Amino acid sequence: MFMFVQGRYTRSVLRRVTVCTLLAALRLVCGEQAWKPALNTSWQWQLTTPVDQSADAAMYDIDLFDNDASVVASLHAKGRKVICYVSVGTFEPWRPDASRFPEAVKGRSVDGFADEKWLDIRRLDVIGPIMEARMDLCRSKGFDGVEPDNVDAYANRSGFPLTGQDQLRYNIFIAGAAHARGLSVGLKNDLDQVRDLLAHFDWALNEQCFQYRECSALAPFVGAGKAVFQVEYKLEPSQFCAEANALNFNSLRKNLDLNAYRVPCRESAAGPSLTAVLNSASQESGAISPGEVVTVLGAGMGPAAGLDAQLAAPGQVGVQLDGTRILFGGVAAPLLYLQTWNAMAVTPYAVEGKTRVEVRIERNGVASAPLTLPVVSAAPGIWQASMLNQNGTPNSPGNPALPGSVVVFFATGAGATQPAGKDGLLSSAPYPVPVLPVGVRVGGMEAEVLFAGMAPGLVAGILQVNIRVPAGAEPGSAVPVALSVGGRESSPAAALAVSTAQ
Repeated sequence: MFMFVQGRYTRSVLRRVTVCTLLAALRLVCGEQAWKPALNTSWQWQLTTPVDQSADAAMYDIDLFDNDASVVASLHAKGRKVICYVSVGTFEPWRPDASRFPEAVKGRSVDGFADEKWLDIRRLDVIGPIMEARMDLCRSKGFDGVEPDNVDAYANRSGFPLTGQDQLRYNIFIAGAAHARGLSVGLKNDLDQVRDLLAHFDWALNEQCFQYRECSALAPFVGAGKAVFQVEYKLEPSQFCAEANALNFNSLRKNLDLNAYRVPCRESAAGPSLTAVLNSASQESGAISPGEVVTVLGAGMGPAAGLDAQLAAPGQVGVQLDGTRILFGGVAAPLLYLQTWNAMAVTPYAVEGKTRVEVRIERNGVASAPLTLPVVSAAPGIWQASMLNQNGTPNSPGNPALPGSVVVFFATGAGATQPAGKDGLLSSAPYPVPVLPVGVRVGGMEAEVLFAGMAPGLVAGILQVNIRVPAGAEPGSAVPVALSVGGRESSPAAALAVSTAQ
């Protein structure tokens, strides 16, 4: 892969990266697909050990430290997805990494748990690397996602003067750390910040919203096609299950000690179904555009283990995996990934010029009910995990970009191209470029766009953008980067770490 700088391609600015490595960084294929649960996903939440693996549930949420990789592998062999539970907002003295937490970041005890103390989430310089190491452990054990607990310290008596903005910054950091490792991530409780955090989290997990009559706060997740996992400890199923099912929640009756006991309000629906289509980069739902890489959520779509893209011909991604096709207005889309609950596809360029299109999933000849979506000329979204500095290393708060340096990122949703895009084709020279004008703002400042075209060697629809960081860009660990195509701007903005000028 090359980076375009000052009108030429050069190997010296960006080290060579294999296609598989890049796709893994974008969480598209090569085994790094971040799991996105369908709205209707059965689950089990057990934090005691040993884990009872007999529950007929698509997802298991279990403790990170108390279960080794063999437990995760055993559940995977049964076709389950496995989430690691870990507290990211409190200090737990019994955890194996407890010695890494200095006294200065330990606050008041958590109500009801004298040994457990709230953390000073403002001190990302101290606790950030610890949490990243925990995410690394989660990934190394083979987990598919993470349930970060205690992410509402600002609303509790933590012992620190925490604000809502402090909590948002920390929660977005946690979500980004999970996504950078190919892990799905859920928002645990923190109902007052749902709207601000919706774009950053893949699903929600809530305790006792029916008991406290606050479930309406979770409606944005369902509206965005993102699953809500929910438990009640004191109410009987007859007191909340009907309402939970009507709200499209995946609700359970559990014991407070979170052992194997569970009473599900519903079971997973059988057969192929379609619930939502999201921009794979931004995870936003809504209108789609020609050549956009999309995540399709549903049920009964494919095998539990998941399948990566297959070439139907040299240099051409196929439109069928394991008997499944995804049709946009009757045109089969190139398939980049497929599993039971979600798939990744590229919107056919044939939708250009349409105002609406019907989307269906077809598996072994049986089609789902259609989902009708609006079509627009462009719907840009940026893959946060794809931000690369001029030397080819991933951009992060610990590895920021200098003002005036070149940064590369990858996006989708740029619409029609010249030469015309061809469905599923791996891009080669001359690299197609968007028909519509492309612009980038960094921290609100216009950035020089050095190159914006289909990424070399990757499937048509993945846009490579090379920019120069404005010389006057304000330094920060999460400076917003917005991509506009034809006047339509990416939302939410991606984050770029920018250092002070040197």
